[in-house]
Amino acid sequence: MTTPKDVLRWVASRRSLPWIPPALLLGGLAFRFIVPVEAAAYRVDRGPVLREVRGTGTLESVQEVPLAFKMGGRITELQVDEGSPIRRGQVLGRLDPADFQAQLAMASSGRGQAEAALGRTGAELEQARASASRAKADHQRIQQLHREGILSRAELDAAQERLKVAEAMVKAVDASGASAREGAALARSAESLQRLNLSEVRLLSPVDGLLVKRLREPGNIVGAGTPVLSVVSTRKLWIRAWVDEAALGSLRVGQPAEGVLRSHPGQVFPGRIDRIARQADRQTHELLVDVELLGWPEGFAVGQRADVRIAIGGTPDAVRIPATFIGSGNTCTVARSGRIRRVPVRPGFIGSDFVEIREGLEPGDQVLRSPEDPKELPSLRRVRVREGQ
Repeated sequence: MTTPKDVLRWVASRRSLPWIPPALLLGGLAFRFIVPVEAAAYRVDRGPVLREVRGTGTLESVQEVPLAFKMGGRITELQVDEGSPIRRGQVLGRLDPADFQAQLAMASSGRGQAEAALGRTGAELEQARASASRAKADHQRIQQLHREGILSRAELDAAQERLKVAEAMVKAVDASGASAREGAALARSAESLQRLNLSEVRLLSPVDGLLVKRLREPGNIVGAGTPVLSVVSTRKLWIRAWVDEAALGSLRVGQPAEGVLRSHPGQVFPGRIDRIARQADRQTHELLVDVELLGWPEGFAVGQRADVRIAIGGTPDAVRIPATFIGSGNTCTVARSGRIRRVPVRPGFIGSDFVEIREGLEPGDQVLRSPEDPKELPSLRRVRVREGQ
């Protein structure tokens, strides 16, 4: 290790530089050998060295559902606000039921009247059938008496005429009964429809998810089918990321992947490739890859920026350093006895972030780099390090 005495002896030997004041020269050399330089540092460790495909995109739901009332009317309440979690079948809002209740009351009254008319027609039909039965019995009795010569032909003709009238009455009342039955059926259908309409004043969620938009407010009058709320399903969330088209040959559906949300930069969420686009953008030469997330934080927003990482090769356990700590000519700068040294290394697998080191470094060694890349650190200088940079 170089000491101040070594520096003094070196200054004294520089007789070819008489014009430089010794004190100034000594101060400069002391600065060089004593004052430390700042460096970023990393402790060599063991771990995976992976080559990854990376892309940036947005977090999306596989299903966004605009919700609307099936009937038109005035909104009286919306029970959830934007960002609220919701459950399938949950009541989210209601229309004013007054008009629907009035229409149901009218339909119920009409159904009652139709059924009453059907009842009266049924009674009339029973009476007509009884009269026809009596007329038929009289006709048969008079016909027998006429054959025996007791009653005249005129009395037989009169009995036959009464039978025809009674049978015609049965047919007429029966036709009226069919019309009454049809009317009653229509009235019951109308009542059922109005009852269904009354139930449609409630707006129900068809999915489990989040409410992301309120498009109308209580007091607004809306038509049937007019979107009021927008809900996203949490059944499946994915990151729709743009990746370089050169990676297409290394990707497959179902391949493990990772997602990082910009709102949670320190967390990595597991996922898998759900879909790969087969048409690249002709300007950027990127294509969409949909990565389904298998887990996500409570606080997220659909449409927020997110990143994906997809491993396409590597080694699971290697002596490694970050790629930014490899210098020119396969060398690394290290800290030895508090001073900067340059050592040769033999790299192995080169990943996206890390490089495998097969020779030249051991776990626990401290590699250095200048905080001002690509500036190199001066050899033999003292060093003040910032680990984990």
